[in-house]
Amino acid sequence: MVGRVSGQYNTEALSGKKSRRNISYGSGYTSESDDARFSTFGTLLSKAQAEMKNIPDVREDVVAKFKSEIEAGTYKPPLEKLANVLYMAGILDTAEEV
Repeated sequence: MVGRVSGQYNTEALSGKKSRRNISYGSGYTSESDDARFSTFGTLLSKAQAEMKNIPDVREDVVAKFKSEIEAGTYKPPLEKLANVLYMAGILDTAEEV
């Protein structure tokens, strides 16, 4: 059994021994016949990633809206949401007196 395993995985090449088996890859092997096939999901994922590159990192319309509200003094941030985010991040401790 050990001989079959070592022959199968070509361990003789590592030990310097000559292999007793001739390995043939068949007569149908040509490099021109190589191709790649992708699943439907892989194709859709690739298209989605390409579309994501077209989306800007910064939404200029939203930034302009907040900037104008801040400059006018009318911006009212949602304080409960902000406190929750700070608490979850470990920055805010509710036991402390402010």
